[in-house]
Amino acid sequence: MYLISTDTGGTFVDTSIVDADGELFVGKAPSTPHEPAKGLLESIDAAAGRFGESASSVLPKCRLFVNGTTVTTNALIQRKGTKTGFITTAGFEDTLLIGRVRSRTAGLDAMEITDYRHAERPEPIVTRDLIRGVIERVDYQGEVIASLDVEHATRIVDELAAEGVEGLAICLLWSFRNPVHEQALKHLVTQRHPHIYVTTSSDLVPVIGEYERANTTAINSFLGPTLQNYVRGVEHVVSSTGYDREILIMQSIGGLSPASELAERSVTSLHSGPVGGIVAAQKLGEQLGEPNIITADMGGTSFDVGLIVDGSPQTASQTIVERNILRVPAVEAVSIGAGGGSVAWLDEVGALRLGPQSQGSFPGPACYGRGGTLATVTDADVVLGYISADYFLGGAMKLDREKAIEVVNENIAKPLGISVEEAAFGIYRIANSHMADLVRQMTIERGYDPRTFTLVNFGGCGPTHCTGYGPEVDVKSSIIPAAATVFSAFGIGQSDIRHFSSRSLRPMTIIRQGEPVDLSVTDEVNEIVRSLSDNMREQLERDGVRGDEGTFAVHIELRYKGQTNELTIPVRADLPIAQAHFDEIVENFERQYEMLYGKGARSTLSALELITIRVDATVTPPGSASTISQPRYQESGDPLVGERQVYWPDRGYAPTPVYRGELLTPDETVIGPAVIDTYGTTIPLHPGQILEVDKTGNYYVRH
Repeated sequence: MYLISTDTGGTFVDTSIVDADGELFVGKAPSTPHEPAKGLLESIDAAAGRFGESASSVLPKCRLFVNGTTVTTNALIQRKGTKTGFITTAGFEDTLLIGRVRSRTAGLDAMEITDYRHAERPEPIVTRDLIRGVIERVDYQGEVIASLDVEHATRIVDELAAEGVEGLAICLLWSFRNPVHEQALKHLVTQRHPHIYVTTSSDLVPVIGEYERANTTAINSFLGPTLQNYVRGVEHVVSSTGYDREILIMQSIGGLSPASELAERSVTSLHSGPVGGIVAAQKLGEQLGEPNIITADMGGTSFDVGLIVDGSPQTASQTIVERNILRVPAVEAVSIGAGGGSVAWLDEVGALRLGPQSQGSFPGPACYGRGGTLATVTDADVVLGYISADYFLGGAMKLDREKAIEVVNENIAKPLGISVEEAAFGIYRIANSHMADLVRQMTIERGYDPRTFTLVNFGGCGPTHCTGYGPEVDVKSSIIPAAATVFSAFGIGQSDIRHFSSRSLRPMTIIRQGEPVDLSVTDEVNEIVRSLSDNMREQLERDGVRGDEGTFAVHIELRYKGQTNELTIPVRADLPIAQAHFDEIVENFERQYEMLYGKGARSTLSALELITIRVDATVTPPGSASTISQPRYQESGDPLVGERQVYWPDRGYAPTPVYRGELLTPDETVIGPAVIDTYGTTIPLHPGQILEVDKTGNYYVRH
């Protein structure tokens, strides 16, 4: 009867429940990091309670349970994964320690790279004492030129086991051309030490790029046991409550995977939660006829921005988390530390700063009453009256406004010699400036005109701040979805099952512009596409769906000869790929190259190198929802419910009309100054701003 989708974030667990008629019910509950399943059940209870049910009554009647999680992201950021060892080819033990030059600046913006000479590479996830080199060698063509020394390999595997490693990453030189030695090592480990979680690069990322491949493999083993434990905990709780099917987990690539399969590829879950909101925005854009969308997701710990161009989310062939370059594709969501729990602080010269440190859910902002002593964005919003202390989470959670005033005063206002409200509004403005800068970075700096995009605002704090920074980014229109407060969970529930498989071509596979493509290149590309497609069909069969039901998409990574960075180009052609199709592939490459690097940057004289081929397989999971209505709250009445004191910069505190968002009817209009309180979020309409409600319950804001 029910489709339940959940998003386990850093501050709150969000839940959306869709019933058999396509009606949507939403709920939130604080995260419980030390006991994740507890917060999950409480969130399901909150959503189910809206139609007179509970977690224990809806889970036995659930046809599909899906989840997005930040558990692996948090483990990587906090370095709280498993103790991991690393085995590579003898002579290359320093691969993780040396890194790549670009690993020093990956994930940093222009403001953060103040002095390139002092940019530090990320600390390797594996310590030097747990790295071993094994005697073997495969050459660049895949030929074995030195057999694996099994006796030596056995000795180093036993050494690492004696050191107490619980995860082991195996990444040998050129193993993506011939994995025979990696697979022999994997068999050796599983036979002698079956408790150790093993990842081989040839299974996970059989692609060129020694450092990226090694780092991805190592981090997968570092995070694997953490994800396995999380999944087991969730499975135990939902199964003991009555759900009798396998749960599906959201992946960074924008699709679901059965939990049992994903546990072997933990690194693909690192952007699990934020990607759900981008999928939901894509679906919303299809309904509204808006193909170009900027997604703005502000939660408790971060502000995440993604792009949907011509109806498709922008993806990257690599994932960057905490400056670690990971060789797995992902729907692109760029984050900054500007969430509701982000801490405001003063630097050594007394300038007001924000983040990236966050109070999270525990202790959380001071207004939560859980012991927080630092001023956060949410505390500032409460001081200003933008968030109601009495109607947080629909009144289910009361906030302590006096405590918020106290921490803003002690930490910011008194040291600066200004009033509490001026300090709070300063925090609000700085948060908004950071968000506007990121939106401009994702659009203007990439060659996109924001005036042709619709801004979709969601997350618990997104609607609260979009009316503050929205006028600065000059978008076509600004929308707050009806399910904004649980939009990522909502999107996870609308996602397809999706998998990918990649493989690099033989080194230096060349296309010379203006010349016919060599037949051997065409044959090699098609052979790899066939092999990867077969892998994906087998994967879908393991997922319980017929492999021939999947939709397959091919991407090719290319670069100009001699360069070190590739662009990923979709192949819009029927298979097999013919020689003539490569003209279109080259044309698309040059168009994308100029968009990124400027008009005239492309070179019509340079040859192109084909590096890697990726095949994505997508299929709609059984039991997914086909049509979904707006959230139902079982409320009716006058939407104008009173007024409260709200701070506006040109007026100070002033009595301001308060509306209940769930009671606003289609085509209704509200003119600011006003505040719209909804379950899970608040929309402060600044003077002169106009909010309109469409027929499906979405809010349009005109600045």
